[in-house]
Amino acid sequence: MKNSLVFSVLFTIAGLFFVLPEAISQEKPVSRISYSVPFGPQYPIEGESFLLESEIDINDKTGAIEALNFEVQLWTFNGFNSGYLAWIGNSQRFPNMRFKSNEIVKGKKNWKVKGDLEFRNRWVPVTLFVNRLDTDEYTILEGEFNFRPKDHFLISPSNDLVPRRIPMEFSFVFEKLIN
Repeated sequence: MKNSLVFSVLFTIAGLFFVLPEAISQEKPVSRISYSVPFGPQYPIEGESFLLESEIDINDKTGAIEALNFEVQLWTFNGFNSGYLAWIGNSQRFPNMRFKSNEIVKGKKNWKVKGDLEFRNRWVPVTLFVNRLDTDEYTILEGEFNFRPKDHFLISPSNDLVPRRIPMEFSFVFEKLIN
């Protein structure tokens, strides 16, 4: 009885080594947004969120992107001191960061998306630089923008607490509709 128990435990552990990597690996691309603050009251300050809503409008005839919008809740960022963005954004009162595009221009290497970013209930113009990757199943938009949090305050806070800019990176994944 004791030997069969030991063998069953060993086989269970060995089975986990073969099954677990497949369960953990993720085949599908996922949408995400992240930031990394170059300095601040604590270091490092960085966060990443996978809980965001993004939407695009694509012209059926030309395939051009006509609109790009996203929204992310500030408390969903994870990482080192990741509550920083929620703290400076006063997320208890203003829980979301939103972007709505106004103009989209296709450049030589990437798309330039101009729009307005809402943070702390204030809208400020910002430009996103976007690379478009198309696969058989997905349209993936990867890019970056410089977020200027001080523009969203009535009275500018100290540089020690709030930096002039925070580099943001994103990847938005959209499934293609199959006709």
